[in-house]
Parts: sequence; structure tokens; C-alpha cells
Amino acid sequence: MKAAIITRPFNIEIMDVKKPEIEEGQILIRSKVVSICGSDMPHFLNERPMQYPLLPGVPGHECIGVVAQTRCKTYKEGDEVLSIPNEDKGFAEFFVTTPERTVRLPHIKDKYVVAQPLGTVIHACKKLFQPLFQLYASADEKLDINSWSLRGKSVAIIGQGSIGLLFTSLMKMFNADIIIGIDPIDYRLNIAKLMGATHVINPCSSNSFELVNQITDGKLVDLTIEAVGKDSTVNDCFPLTRRNGVVLAFGVPRKTLYDFLFPEFFNRELKLIGSLGPNVQLEFPIAVDMVVNGMIDVDQIISHKMSFDNIQKSF
Repeated sequence: MKAAIITRPFNIEIMDVKKPEIEEGQILIRSKVVSICGSDMPHFLNERPMQYPLLPGVPGHECIGVVAQTRCKTYKEGDEVLSIPNEDKGFAEFFVTTPERTVRLPHIKDKYVVAQPLGTVIHACKKLFQPLFQLYASADEKLDINSWSLRGKSVAIIGQGSIGLLFTSLMKMFNADIIIGIDPIDYRLNIAKLMGATHVINPCSSNSFELVNQITDGKLVDLTIEAVGKDSTVNDCFPLTRRNGVVLAFGVPRKTLYDFLFPEFFNRELKLIGSLGPNVQLEFPIAVDMVVNGMIDVDQIISHKMSFDNIQKSF
């Protein structure tokens, strides 16, 4: 089969490798659509210590496809699914996974792959509404996402890439009064307005603090979401957030140690929430339903569609 291999920084090649075999309880998926996640980029850019070449297919994990072979009772050959590959080996013709990492799709459409990152965003939003010490989901937990409300609250989202735009759309769904999208790229800000942002700020041409202060009549925002993955953007959240407010750090870290403006965080008595997740069986079915039924217009956030052979250009 063909698989993409990051052979060295800034270089990814398509190579012929052995098709994987599955064990009892596993599934073999023929990949149909894979999207590039922001968390894939450090592997490509050598922003974390790693040994090149990487394993075939790594770090692809946002995948939809068709069950090609199964050794489990949950899925049969021909089932169309969204699934996270074992070891994140998704940039390949076939990948191995398990039922726990897989949910059904009604059928395959390219845009349904966005349900994967949406599931992780739903997982993060759940933390805003759950009890402080609820650490793990119970086996029978259900999510009543319709009860989640930010009515009367103000939110700023730093980063309006695909993840930031999904957060923007959910903040609108949760009826936040003020939704401020912040990004240095104007075309992303234009999409943010379509996805539900009430205000947008380009930090390269404007002072984010001054504008947020003005928009909120000096109150600052109740919640700031970081959707980039840099210490600088985490630190940017603190001055925008009111005293006793919440900062949700979602962007996957691109380095091991962060420069952290602890006095700013401490003096404002902020709450800092981290989120990686997700719980596939709990949050992904909701995400699939939202995408399939058009509750979120994910077409707005798909920038390019390219063939597998163009993966170097895609990265």
C-alpha cells in the first residue's frame, strides 16, 4: 500500500510499504479522506524532539473511510466510519484501528472528516459546564449539549484556523452575547464573521486589549479560548480575561516548556483549563450529527482539497 512518510523536516514522501495486518478485536480501514491537523505540523516542522524518518502514516489522525477487514463484532466490511488510527498512522491507504476509536457515518462525504476535530472541541466545551472535580466520564454518561448556555457571557477566541472557527460556531450555538475572533489573517476573520463572531480583531493592525476593553465596556471577557498552541498566545489570553474569568487552553503545545506570565494569571485569579481528549464514543457521535445535519456549516472552513499524491504541497 502507499503511505506518506515524513523523512526529514519539511519533507514528506509517498512510499510503498507493507499493508498492515489486524489482530483479534481490530479493524482495517481503507482511508477515504484525511485532514491535516494543526497538531501534525510540529512533526513536519521539527518543532519537537523526534527521530526521522517517522513511521509510515504518522501523524495522521483525522480520518474517515470504509471498513476493509474486521476482527470484531461491532463493525462489518463496507461500514463507513470516522476513526482515529492506532498510533496516528492515518496518512496511508489503510490503517488499523479499534471499535473504541471508531463511530459510524451514514455515508461518506469529504466534509464529514471535520467531525473529528469538532469532537475534540465539544470535549473541550464540556469542561466549561461540568463540575470542577469531574475528571472522567462514566460508562453511561450522556451529553445534553442543548442545555449548555453562555447567554449573557462574552468570549474571545485567539486563533481562527479550523479549530478556532469551530469554537466560534459553538459559542454562537451556546448563545454567547459577545464572540470576538482574533487572528492575524484577514480572510480567516471574514469566515469567523460568517461562523458567528460578533466582532473580529487582527492583532497585527490593532491592539487586541484596547479593542476587547472597548467592545466589553471595560469589563473584559468572561472566557478566552486559545486555539493556536504557542506560549505567546496563551499569555495573550490573560489580559483579555476579566478577574475570576476562565482561560481554555486548547492549542496543542509546540514545545516542551512554556514561558508563562504567572503573575498576570495569578493576580487576576483566573481559572486555566487544558483539553486534549476526546472521548470518542461520547463526543464524536454528537459531532457527526452536527456536521451531517448542517448544524455547523463546515464547508466554510475547508480551505483546500488535494489528492494524496500532493501531500507535500498540502503540508
